[in-house]
Amino acid sequence: MGFSVTITSSIILIAMFAISTSFLITLFQGLKEISYIAENYVSRNREKLDVALQLEVYPVNATLCNITVRNTGYNVIFLEDQSGFKWNTILLSYGNESFWVSYSIEDYEVLEVKVSGTSYTFTPNSHNYIESGEEALIFFNIPSGAPEIPVNGLVSVVFVTHYGVAAKAEAVRE
Repeated sequence: MGFSVTITSSIILIAMFAISTSFLITLFQGLKEISYIAENYVSRNREKLDVALQLEVYPVNATLCNITVRNTGYNVIFLEDQSGFKWNTILLSYGNESFWVSYSIEDYEVLEVKVSGTSYTFTPNSHNYIESGEEALIFFNIPSGAPEIPVNGLVSVVFVTHYGVAAKAEAVRE
């Protein structure tokens, strides 16, 4: 009886060791994954904190808008599309008491990039981004087939960057 108790105890001890080792490995692997996810989350939110924009809408007529986007953050805002990837999207909503429509605009034209508060400009072809302290004058048309922006109609424009940060401004067509 003494020898079988030793063997049984050894088997139980080995089994408990294997189960606890397996559990600890799973626990450490899970903690490693959670740490990786948390690090990516913090990094992505840190990137968003470094982006700050100001937006101004002017003038507005029946079919087109001009906006000025100012970069007041630290990250660079890219403006030109690359290989079919649209860096930014403009959300346009307008209407009056009788109707309201919204459109996503990705076909816009950068007319000018300049240092904010100065008359020093860059050519948009060679300087197709706005760094901190710079601004871009952007022109876009409403989509073809869309109703015209009504006189005294409210126009709401949201400029959304690829970072997920947005700036919003409103204007009235006069």
